[in-house]
Amino acid sequence: MNSKAHFNPKSMKWLISLAVMIVLSAGVIFGSKAIDELANKKYNEHHEPGFTIVSTEAIDIAGYDTASFNVSAVEKALDASGNVVAYIVTGETVGYNQEEPIEMATTVSADGTLVCGVEIIHQNETEYLGVQIQGENFKNQFKGRLLPVVSSADTAKGSTIDVIARSTISSEAVIDGVNNAVDFLGGANLIEAAE
Repeated sequence: MNSKAHFNPKSMKWLISLAVMIVLSAGVIFGSKAIDELANKKYNEHHEPGFTIVSTEAIDIAGYDTASFNVSAVEKALDASGNVVAYIVTGETVGYNQEEPIEMATTVSADGTLVCGVEIIHQNETEYLGVQIQGENFKNQFKGRLLPVVSSADTAKGSTIDVIARSTISSEAVIDGVNNAVDFLGGANLIEAAE
């Protein structure tokens, strides 16, 4: 009987094939992540609006489909020269407390590409959790972000907004309110709809 171990060359081919598959898989994963980050780079950056709002004027929206977008008022925002630089859209969105909607105002650049700010006018979301949508940490995420805005829990293309832990419904309601505002402006032909 032969005491030497028998070497099987086929087992080495299997190990080489496995190593090649692992390297290729890692390359695909990291490569697709790099491509995704490059494609969404513009959405992950903060953009300065480049204008100052000096005054506002109400716009008559009686002839528009406000109900589909839950919009109650629109104002055009003017700079010192009287040029329209943004629109302020007031509307409602439904959060966790479905009986009492969140009332909010969204300021969108006149070209419909940039969120200039978000204000929560009234809300009655859950104490300690949903009420955090009024906090500066949450609202400041919207300033200077390209449209559309998307939840961090979403994989859609857009500027990612981090939802408040354990208050996803309230957070996503505000995100929906911002996107509804720009969709209304696009539908009313005040701006080109953001892509």
